[in-house]
Amino acid sequence: MEPIKHALVLTGEVLPGFDAANVWPALAAYFRMEPDRLKAELLARAPISIKESDDLAKLQKLQDGASAVGAATELQAMGSDDNLFVLVDGSPRGPMPHAYVEDRVRSGAWPSSISVATVGSANWRPFITPAAPSMDADQQATVAFSTLSPETVAAQPRAASTPAPEMRMSAATPAAAPAASGASMAPGELLPEGNIVNAGFWRRVAAYMLDSIILSVVSLIFFAVIGGLGWLASDSPGLVFFIMFLGYVGLIAIMWLYFAKFESGPRQATPGKQVMGIKVTDDKGQRIGFGRATGRFFGKIVSGMIMNVGYMMAGFTSRKQALHDMMAGCCVVFRDVEPGKPMPTERPKMPWYGWVLNCLPILGIVIMFASWGYVMSQFMGMASSEMNMAESEMAEMDMSDFSDLAESMDTSSGVEADEAAAVRAGMTSVFMVATETQAEVAAIADGGGDCPAEERTSNNAWIEAIQIGGIAPECTVTVRLSSSSDIPFAARIERIEWTYTGGGWRCESSMAADLLPFDCN
Repeated sequence: MEPIKHALVLTGEVLPGFDAANVWPALAAYFRMEPDRLKAELLARAPISIKESDDLAKLQKLQDGASAVGAATELQAMGSDDNLFVLVDGSPRGPMPHAYVEDRVRSGAWPSSISVATVGSANWRPFITPAAPSMDADQQATVAFSTLSPETVAAQPRAASTPAPEMRMSAATPAAAPAASGASMAPGELLPEGNIVNAGFWRRVAAYMLDSIILSVVSLIFFAVIGGLGWLASDSPGLVFFIMFLGYVGLIAIMWLYFAKFESGPRQATPGKQVMGIKVTDDKGQRIGFGRATGRFFGKIVSGMIMNVGYMMAGFTSRKQALHDMMAGCCVVFRDVEPGKPMPTERPKMPWYGWVLNCLPILGIVIMFASWGYVMSQFMGMASSEMNMAESEMAEMDMSDFSDLAESMDTSSGVEADEAAAVRAGMTSVFMVATETQAEVAAIADGGGDCPAEERTSNNAWIEAIQIGGIAPECTVTVRLSSSSDIPFAARIERIEWTYTGGGWRCESSMAADLLPFDCN
């Protein structure tokens, strides 16, 4: 009869009377492991098979050693069914024997609908509890051999106690479905969804920022060369335009080759992605070729054309794919993701410099707005200073300058000298007629009479009419000049008004002083 193969399952529980703070370091020492490694590779996946063997006595020794430090384990007979991974509270646990899962479900420790995946499979499914199997005597003796009830194994023959062997982790290496991290992904299977395998939006932004810094340095050097060639060809405008055109085409070519060559190369990542621990693959986790990397690069044009929504899709799609990733059939995954190898069990933490790189765009926007505000404040300050200086200079000017200017504007007609002489000659006769009327009106006012209110004509061709009015004792005599073309243009339709003040006459006129032969204004 062939020996029955058994598995020793670490349950992750502590035996009664023991303190967990002391149990796990002691178990790590017993297994000759680092405590952190024990927690990451065993406890985080418990229940988990830590040893499989057809030598039951050897497994019992290992179990006794674990029991001595307070760690709960169970010996489980293994049938023909494959080992399973189990989703417990949303976290993959295992691998563990099929019979162990069945016992947990039958006992009510786990629900009958718990999700399981066969080792090496990509499919999660509800666990189906088989009909109670018939077991031979040996199986019945070992199916539930547990450290929680050591009296059940008291009758089993034990070999002499020997030092615990160095713990090997081959039996504990997970190989569950890709959707549950820790599984081995078979070549040709699609990459799983979720953020443990696929790199998220902010990590990709940090990688892109670092790549942009590198490309900026390369572009500056490139355009310095292009500018030098343009300067040498400055005598030929057509050649300068052609050189600048080649410069922009060359810049696009540099960016294309940078991304396409690096992402299709052995490391599958640009320098920025390498620093951030991510790489580009196809949707099956395999290395992409140069042609697909080229399509992915130029697909970024479409991602940017729709207000960068294509880039933002990497933050909320199931495989963290941007639009250009979907167009090229690519994914951006963590460095350790490889077909045929165990999937990562934990999402790598974002390094501190990744957050620094993510802050650069925000810092750039802040600097831009701050610079704009500073420039505008300086501009407004300069404008205000100029206005204040102008007001100050105007206030300090000698007001006599304005008086002289006003006098020159009022007294200077600007007409030719011959025409001004003709006007003065004509105005002499007008003054003589007005003097006669003034004498008449002054006599009435001095006699206490009211000012006459009438309009008179005159034989003088220069005079259109003479108006007499006013309120005593201030009577007025107004001479309105003719509009006839017989008199000079400078005197047409002008007006001279005299007001009697009791002791003399005050003169006002719309004519310039240099055209009048008498004092006025």
